[in-house]
Amino acid sequence: MHRLGREKISQQYVPSDEDFPIVFEIQKYNGPRNRRSDPHGEGKARLVNGYRYEGFFRNGVPHGPGRLALNDGFRYEGRWRKGQKHGMGRMYYPDCSWYEGEFRKDLRQGFGVYHYPNEACYEGNWLGDKRHGVGLYSYARENIKLRGTWVEDVARGAAEVLFEGCRFHGYWDGELPRGPGCFTFGTDVMVRGKFYCDAKEGGEEKTLVWQPEAIEKYEYAKLPLEPLPLPVEESDVSATSSSEEEECDSVAESLASTIIVTTGDLEQTPLLLPTLTQTSPDSNFVVAGEAHDRSSTSKSTGTARITA
Repeated sequence: MHRLGREKISQQYVPSDEDFPIVFEIQKYNGPRNRRSDPHGEGKARLVNGYRYEGFFRNGVPHGPGRLALNDGFRYEGRWRKGQKHGMGRMYYPDCSWYEGEFRKDLRQGFGVYHYPNEACYEGNWLGDKRHGVGLYSYARENIKLRGTWVEDVARGAAEVLFEGCRFHGYWDGELPRGPGCFTFGTDVMVRGKFYCDAKEGGEEKTLVWQPEAIEKYEYAKLPLEPLPLPVEESDVSATSSSEEEECDSVAESLASTIIVTTGDLEQTPLLLPTLTQTSPDSNFVVAGEAHDRSSTSKSTGTARITA
């Protein structure tokens, strides 16, 4: 039996934009300006808080592709709209974690991938800077993947766990499975049972227990429900649209009405802007090693204890 309890889903706080407030007060700027002398077009700026920005401006604020960097490891590369991160982008945090995916009004929203400092990874839907909707969580030190539904950053409800050679279908409650479920081995055998926590008397240590109940021939109709997407208001669905992309890209075309003004030399460090492509939510959803020796299922009639 796999020791699922060795590593729980990371509950480590995911940095949000509120931890790194961005105030676009420009100290020095090199680049074109509009007739009101606001930065407008492709330029380079140093902000009063030490941030450096290189990319496109529109009427004084970032709009279009651009990169914002601070010396402590915080960095954003991607799309901007009216001074906010909006569209596809990549964010790097000082704790060595990073996110690549959709943003909406400065928040992680839509589909994205977050890489934790411990090398765990979440790939799925976000809403308001939180994991929300169907997602795939890859454990850092175990070759295990959890596909489930997240509700405001917590895995809860129907879930599938992918092991080497088998798959668990059941229900998740925060960090670990709970209640009825079944293990499947390819499309041959399914072992039905339930997970529960067995707490030692007088102690805080809890043991996650799998209690098998029946070994049956595989039948898809008998599997528990699969993870389902959560309803989202129409205004919150996605940060990217063709009209917004075209609006951002039109900045370069408006340079004919600008006045070129420079206000001092900034460092000539090249900052490469990324070319980002959105990944399908299911692109990395791969099950390895479906084959399993049927004879091993006959040994599953005992009680498996997994230390959490």
